[in-house]
Amino acid sequence: MIPDGALVFFKSRPAIVRRDGDRIELTFEGGAPARVRDKDVEPIHPGPLKAVPRPAQGGEFQTAWDMTAGSSLSLGELADLAFGSAGPSETLACRLAAAEGILFRMDGERVAALSAEEREAEEAKRRRKEGEAAERAAFVERAKRGKTEPGDERFWGEVEALALGRTQKSRMASDIGAGEGPESAQAWLLKAGLWTTRTNPHPARSGHPSKAPDLELGPDDDEGRVDLTGMEAWAIDNAWSHDPDDAVSWDGEAVWVHVADPASAITPGSPADLEASNRSGTLYLPEGAIPMLPDAALERFGLGLSATSRALSFRIALDPDGLVSDVRVAPSLVRVSRASYGQADPMLASGPLAELARVAELRKAYRLRNGAVDIDIPEVRVWVDSGEPRIDPVARYASSGVVREMMVMAGEGLARWAFDRGLPFPYYSQEAPGSREGLPGGLAGEFAKRRLMKAGMAGAQPRAHQGLGVTMYAQATSPLRRYGDLLGHQQARAALAAESGRSSPPPLPADELSMRLARAAAGAQAVRKAERQSELHWTIAWLLDRPGWEGDAVAVQAGGGDAQLYLPEIGLETRIRASGLEQGAAVRVRFQKADIARLDVQFSII
Repeated sequence: MIPDGALVFFKSRPAIVRRDGDRIELTFEGGAPARVRDKDVEPIHPGPLKAVPRPAQGGEFQTAWDMTAGSSLSLGELADLAFGSAGPSETLACRLAAAEGILFRMDGERVAALSAEEREAEEAKRRRKEGEAAERAAFVERAKRGKTEPGDERFWGEVEALALGRTQKSRMASDIGAGEGPESAQAWLLKAGLWTTRTNPHPARSGHPSKAPDLELGPDDDEGRVDLTGMEAWAIDNAWSHDPDDAVSWDGEAVWVHVADPASAITPGSPADLEASNRSGTLYLPEGAIPMLPDAALERFGLGLSATSRALSFRIALDPDGLVSDVRVAPSLVRVSRASYGQADPMLASGPLAELARVAELRKAYRLRNGAVDIDIPEVRVWVDSGEPRIDPVARYASSGVVREMMVMAGEGLARWAFDRGLPFPYYSQEAPGSREGLPGGLAGEFAKRRLMKAGMAGAQPRAHQGLGVTMYAQATSPLRRYGDLLGHQQARAALAAESGRSSPPPLPADELSMRLARAAAGAQAVRKAERQSELHWTIAWLLDRPGWEGDAVAVQAGGGDAQLYLPEIGLETRIRASGLEQGAAVRVRFQKADIARLDVQFSII
């Protein structure tokens, strides 16, 4: 038991003990006292003392080390060798010397005198540390002036990690005046010339992996596939699309929508499934896509990439008003021809695609009668070509509208099919938008409609999708690039296996399905944010290459001394100070300046 008045060490500080039952109260030279247990402190001298003494000065520690190198001794023995006395001040000085760790260090309750080799290693380590500290200080001074030298990467790499979202704090960034957030760190890297406007940090900040997963897929499950290769099928998409995952057919009476079938090789809980769940979806960037699934999935299941393709096919029949009246779902083999929208448009005039165009008109009229909201805003494609940003208008094609109607119909059809079976399923719903009474016309009206739309929701219970004008709906046509779609296909395949009497794991229960959907929804938000910010980043990079650029804009919202402008030529929304500018007004604007780190861009009205 440590006596009253003893000198002890507690958390690297000397203190005097006052006993209080089975506890002791410590008094320090400065600061509040502390109540602790005997085992929490390290005895230095039994005392008794009333106050913490000053450490003795002038001890012969070098001589003491020469005599004891490589051995151990008590604090009192070291004090006798160094000072010729083992009083409180001398033992405290010895304890502080041991804490310094150059000649001695504590080893339990005894003092270990370092060997010659240990001392040499420790001194070398300290010289390196002092040298690094000096180099760091020199870098900080350079960096404050926006200068760097070769070899400085080991210092500014910490700032880069902050800019990329790989760390939440950076002492170095603070020391050099680069701020405490990723945007300010990015601004410093740009100013120092270490980054350029071609460095896009937003995908890294989202936490999304930088490449496709390197995982094996399961074996193909081809049992029960229906041979539909005798029916023409077309995968129609943008000319730059590289992951065809849906195709359409007409059998003379009904529409067929064929969808890539990766669920036949990716089962719930498999490594590829878990990774897809974590990613939530493919990340589409101006620089290129980062797939949700291993590259082998596209090679094996992309429609039209080989002579025949595996698909999960939906046959959908309609009544005369456009309501889905019958749905058939089957794994299939299909023969798919790929076509761009531009190539498909002339094909709408006759043959099977003309029938699909007729059905698309019927379906669109049906949905609009049911309150569907059709929003028409000009789009652009922001992409990177050999490291350089490009912005191209997205042309309008009739075939694009036809394909869209077929996909909505497939989503409704599969939702109805699942509901009829009581199958837990990833339904997707949307509440009715706000009132559209009194909305302006033109582009301002289209943006006003968009502002009225409610967020879509995924869940295991079917609800109406008011924005599409259908009573139930599921996203089901992109299982190569959206996890919710893959999950729906897995559920459908499990139900089909059970109906055919095959030995197969049952569909996921509703609670498990809901949990997976919630996780995927959170990940999808991060993916969409990274996509939006990346597109804006490259748009600003494009503008910075064109000082003084001029273009047309429309005031899609105005009031209160400023206006929200939309620039159709570059697909950009921006706010501007503009008193008296009316909603819907067309103006000419000039690019003034931009802060790419903060995704801020400024224009003036000409």
